[in-house]
Amino acid sequence: MKISNRSLFGLTLLSLCAIGADRPRRLPPVLPPANVAAPLAATPLVTRDFERVLRQTLDELDRQSIQSAVEPPAATDPRADSGEPADASMRRLETVLRPQTGLQSDRFTAALDRYLAPQLESQPEMAIRRLPTTETQLPQLPADLLGSDTAVSNATPTTQPLIDVDRTHTESAPIVLHDPGLDFSPMPLDPDACYHDSGREAWVYDAKHDVPTQHPWVEWGRIWYGDGITPRGRDLFGPMNLVRPKFYVYGDFRTGIQAGRNAGGRADNWANRLNLDLDLQITDTERFHAFVGPLDKQNRFTRWEVIDGDLRYRNEMNLTPATAFFEGDLGVMLGALGNQSSPFELPISAGLMPLLFQNGIWMEDAVSGIAFALPAKHSRLLNWANFDVSFFAVFDQLNSPAFADNSDAQAFGTAWFIEAYGGYIETGYAYLNHRNDDSLSYHNATFSFTRRYFDRISNSVRVIVNAGQDRAKADRTADGGLLLVENSWITAAPLTVVPYANFFYGWDRPQSVARAGISGGILRNTGINFDTDGLNGFATLDTSAADTAGGSVGVDLIGDDLDRQLLLELSYLTTHGDRAVARGDQYAIGARYQFPISNATLLRFDVMHGWREGDDDVYGTRMEFRWKF
Repeated sequence: MKISNRSLFGLTLLSLCAIGADRPRRLPPVLPPANVAAPLAATPLVTRDFERVLRQTLDELDRQSIQSAVEPPAATDPRADSGEPADASMRRLETVLRPQTGLQSDRFTAALDRYLAPQLESQPEMAIRRLPTTETQLPQLPADLLGSDTAVSNATPTTQPLIDVDRTHTESAPIVLHDPGLDFSPMPLDPDACYHDSGREAWVYDAKHDVPTQHPWVEWGRIWYGDGITPRGRDLFGPMNLVRPKFYVYGDFRTGIQAGRNAGGRADNWANRLNLDLDLQITDTERFHAFVGPLDKQNRFTRWEVIDGDLRYRNEMNLTPATAFFEGDLGVMLGALGNQSSPFELPISAGLMPLLFQNGIWMEDAVSGIAFALPAKHSRLLNWANFDVSFFAVFDQLNSPAFADNSDAQAFGTAWFIEAYGGYIETGYAYLNHRNDDSLSYHNATFSFTRRYFDRISNSVRVIVNAGQDRAKADRTADGGLLLVENSWITAAPLTVVPYANFFYGWDRPQSVARAGISGGILRNTGINFDTDGLNGFATLDTSAADTAGGSVGVDLIGDDLDRQLLLELSYLTTHGDRAVARGDQYAIGARYQFPISNATLLRFDVMHGWREGDDDVYGTRMEFRWKF
């Protein structure tokens, strides 16, 4: 079966595509000859001129095929008198007729001969010596495709062609430059973003510098925030719980001057407070801890105060620890005794320990008891991503307005923290048992849900409910409940401009489980006009939430470098029942400004004025210096 010249030309194009597919790289652009002016702009490889030349070439191939079918071989054909096979003589003649020059058409033809050599052995009809090509339509071929037997582009002809080709009627076509954009689709990233600068990786480390760190007063053992590798501990309790002892004494010193009036009367004083934390760490999970306030006793601080025009000194020094407890992980301790890693996690605490739940609203006190927790759990059934469960038992030192003395009651309860449903849940229950009067025993339950809505509002809804005292309603000390709604607005500058609006509604006499006197009232977090300063006895509105409703609206302004804070706030509450502590409506305006002097010291300023219906107004200004160590 014979192959027509049209089919041969199509096979040639397919062969070139196969060659290009094995080498997926961009071809170099075609440079215009010296005697031909370069085009003004690059044009695509396939244009209308190219299609027109292609059709003319196919027509010429058809015409030559018809002529070769009717014309007899020429007498001068070397194969007429030769005894060698026709295909061998044809290949030798093609070699003679084909000039070895630097022209692109000859290089193109030589490359095709080398590629089609296996087919030419069996099918001589595939010879392409008469294939018409146009010099200016051929792309520049890579050198590794042409081989070393083809002359370079600027070489002179080594053999003159035996057939003189008439090029006078050849139409000169423009040089077609290669468009790199046709090779691949556009990159999905900006090419400049792919630039790799090795210096950027070193900059991460070169740009680091020491952060000033205030070290503890006492620093025995390992250095506080020290560098280097942690030294190997001692095997006293097992190789899985090595002993690395260290002892720190750290805390802060506060001194503040105030002038004003609170709910108890005039309060002009200069008070001082020293908080000392003593921490003895045995292993990485076990420690003994104690807290001492040497300058305060029963929520009163060592101070100078003005009373009826006289300056008096009050010595409130006391070295009795406010807390002293042990905490550790029972799983780690038991595992170490069996020479294995922790088989389970069970953090425990025992002693005179601080308990704080729900930002100190539901509970904030130092109590004598025991507590343990089940951390980092999850539930597929309830779709809870993570939750922690704490259990506590309080045997003594429970402070609450519901009881006359801190030794009157015990408490047993649980607190849960759950991450689920697009936010987090805080819930808990406690039973408070009066030692001598069951009629004062009661149940205290809480539930809160916090999440962000519409990417604009951070909201927290909290409920505390007290019930169970078996007394006349007027004689109950823990009854009713409290609803707290806290909101903050997400602005365009979420770290530096934070407007907030907090509201509450209390009925009867709601109480926290336990609340130290120094921690303020149950409405402490509603706003700065309800928040005690814990030093000078700064003035506030009524914080009992007993048969009252109200709230605070303000804005928290923080410096661009997070180095200073300004709070501006308006507050209001009103009474709605006969068990309210407040005698009428109350209003207040307040401000707070604080900024650091160094990494260990800061200054804070407070000012407020409160109008109280049925009572004297409250007001005050104060300045505080704090040194942390």
